[in-house]
Amino acid sequence: MTDGAATVPARPGGLALGATFAALIALTSLELIVVGLAMERAARITALAGLLMAKVGLVLFLLMHARQNRRSARLTLVAIGFAAGVAVVLMLETVYRVNVT
Repeated sequence: MTDGAATVPARPGGLALGATFAALIALTSLELIVVGLAMERAARITALAGLLMAKVGLVLFLLMHARQNRRSARLTLVAIGFAAGVAVVLMLETVYRVNVT
């Protein structure tokens, strides 16, 4: 029998937090490696945007409890997908403008 009180979502355990922290450090290290690579600017920005979206997904799903609510998880995935689409379109437009002029 419930008295109508809101349930508090479970917090991730120490292992999950440690794994998330390690993954964020790894992704940040990859970003630093990508910055140092000899590649075209558009490719570098695309790689950095992809790594950034991976970090945002980690933070949203593991630290902000978005995975516990299906509706918010779905909305989060739609928002990240939309942001990725906009980023890709803007990068393609930049590459086109650089090559045309």
